[in-house]
Amino acid sequence: MPGTNFTCVVARALTASLLLVLTAGCSYWPFGKDEDNVVEAEAPADIPRIVVDVEGVDDPLAANVRAHMSLAGKPCTTAPAYIRGLTSRAEEEARTALRAYGHYRATVSVGIDTAGDCPRVTATVEPGARVVVAEVAVEIVGEARDDPAFATLLARLPVKPGAPLVHADYAATKAAVESLALQRGYLLGRFTRSALRVNPELGTAQVRIGYDSGPRYGQGELRISQDPLVVEEALVRRYLEHDRGQPYSARQVTGYYAALSASEYFDRVDVRPLISTAADGEVPIAIELTPRKRHKYRAGLGASTDEGIRGLFSYANRRVNTRGHRLTGELRASVIEQRLSGAYSIPRRHPADEWLSFQAGIRREDVDTYDTVEMQLGLSETKRRPWGWMETRFVNYNRQTFDIASDDRTTNLVIPGLRWTRSTANDPLYPTRGLAVSFEVRGSSDALLSDTDFVRAALSGQAVLGLPWRMRVLTRIDTGASWVADFRELPPSERFFAGGDRSIRGFDFEDLGPVDDTGDVIGGRYLAVASVELEKMLTERWGMAAFVDAGNAFGGAGSATGVKVSVGAGVRWRSPIGPARVDLAHPLDDDTVLRMHLRIGPDL
Repeated sequence: MPGTNFTCVVARALTASLLLVLTAGCSYWPFGKDEDNVVEAEAPADIPRIVVDVEGVDDPLAANVRAHMSLAGKPCTTAPAYIRGLTSRAEEEARTALRAYGHYRATVSVGIDTAGDCPRVTATVEPGARVVVAEVAVEIVGEARDDPAFATLLARLPVKPGAPLVHADYAATKAAVESLALQRGYLLGRFTRSALRVNPELGTAQVRIGYDSGPRYGQGELRISQDPLVVEEALVRRYLEHDRGQPYSARQVTGYYAALSASEYFDRVDVRPLISTAADGEVPIAIELTPRKRHKYRAGLGASTDEGIRGLFSYANRRVNTRGHRLTGELRASVIEQRLSGAYSIPRRHPADEWLSFQAGIRREDVDTYDTVEMQLGLSETKRRPWGWMETRFVNYNRQTFDIASDDRTTNLVIPGLRWTRSTANDPLYPTRGLAVSFEVRGSSDALLSDTDFVRAALSGQAVLGLPWRMRVLTRIDTGASWVADFRELPPSERFFAGGDRSIRGFDFEDLGPVDDTGDVIGGRYLAVASVELEKMLTERWGMAAFVDAGNAFGGAGSATGVKVSVGAGVRWRSPIGPARVDLAHPLDDDTVLRMHLRIGPDL
């Protein structure tokens, strides 16, 4: 045995020596790929290089031919023997590049001109007829056969019958099948067949792919770690809404990351499916969490035509305790409104959007139509409902001292109510398709120790629809109706008014509605306002818009002032924080008025 070991050692030494000699020799041979790299590495980036001209075809064919030709980009000082060696294989390199786009019967001639200071290469191409994909047969077996996601994929594969052959489309088709399998938890999936058959004489190609997905894995245990622990693990799990054993989905795992990041409890969220340790048909998921700072402060300035310059200061305690309770406070101040409010919120079953909240606040508002001082205490709870609706149940104690049309009053109301909202958009800042709807009903009664009986319902909706040529249509409606025993006891916050940036442009904020005998606006029992706007973007950031707003508030103790209509145009700027709008609006019933409106905020 020792002799055998010695023989092996000698053999390995001789083999290594032979390979070293061959490698050294090949460094001078023009076909050595390593030499290409040596030449490139030794050549400074700014020296003249060989240019390849491709005639007979345009990009992307010409670009692909240049990319495949070893001569392209070599330094002009490259040794002539080396250039001749590369030239001898240039035609085959070009044909290979053309076959990638289905040109299997192309003819190529390569010429080189060495008369100048730098050799110049010309590749003349006659691409010939292009191969067409005649058949695409992709068969999925295993549990994925009945998976709707695979049915969707098979309907829109990159490679299609009747299309010109592109090898990259065939590769992309295989990659798409394999990628979807991993995303959907088919971890044992494999190709049983993958063939691209080309018949250059007939000019046709057949794609045949077979894929056995095997079983679909489920989502395994959650392994949650916090460093340090700041909220109870039970709360974290309620954010994730994890159901062990449900089919694995990479999208669901991504949703875990989004939910925990949006919770504001954590500064860093790391979610990793442990695919390599998958066992018993399940994929464990590891989640590592690093807490965010407990206290958050925010200050800002803004402006709108309705409010003028406005300021904001807010404070939030993101986690009062390990159960995730939250405390917030906010101070807002503008020319017409000053508000101080606070809330204590408790996460419920689905804490991503379900909370129980106690609120308190005081507000002063002074507009042309009225002025009021309002104190409010409230309790509200949000709940998920089917089809994407959110329901808010609330009860508020409201005390308002107000002066409207020289009528001074103080009203105490206990107001229970319900609100349903639904919003969807393909982009939160600049949607080309979106809808937002809100419906609210609330009221009060002397049986609840209130000063008057009333019921109030309001419905609002906004829609955005994208059009060709970078255009959008934006529509808006606001409607409302109320029944009240004594209209004069109803505070301004429960009456309907119209006018302003978000209502009928061309009029002051809440300056429209029924009037009393002296012509002062006192608000109404009903509201009907509609708006249609056409927007056209001229550049990526700047655009123009034209609009029509119409409607008014009606009914109540005053006299109706009729339907008000305004038209106008404006400039749109897509700022990093959302759309900014500057509009000029003209009421059709007053030839002398042209009012400017400024607003920054989301479309929906």
